[in-house]
Amino acid sequence: AHESQAGPGGSVRRVQETYFLAMVLGLPAVILALALLAGHFYREGPEELLDWRPTRSLEKEAELADGDVQQMLAALNRYRRLRGAPERSLAEVTERAWADFE
Repeated sequence: AHESQAGPGGSVRRVQETYFLAMVLGLPAVILALALLAGHFYREGPEELLDWRPTRSLEKEAELADGDVQQMLAALNRYRRLRGAPERSLAEVTERAWADFE
């Protein structure tokens, strides 16, 4: 059976439960609040705060994205050739994609 809180040791158990809840719920909330406040009042910006630097330049990212597009277009045209359909240019694919948004 469950012991009553009024019995011997009941108040100690109650304090233990309160302490446990404070540590499990309260401490992470305090840490999160302090981190948010520190981020809000930091003047240099989030990149500097996190010591974040991009791994590649924007030019390299654009070059890689262009390479991905060319690779996807080549795969599309390879499957179209296998089906006997005419190949598509990048302009045709782009036009068709934008038409879906209108």
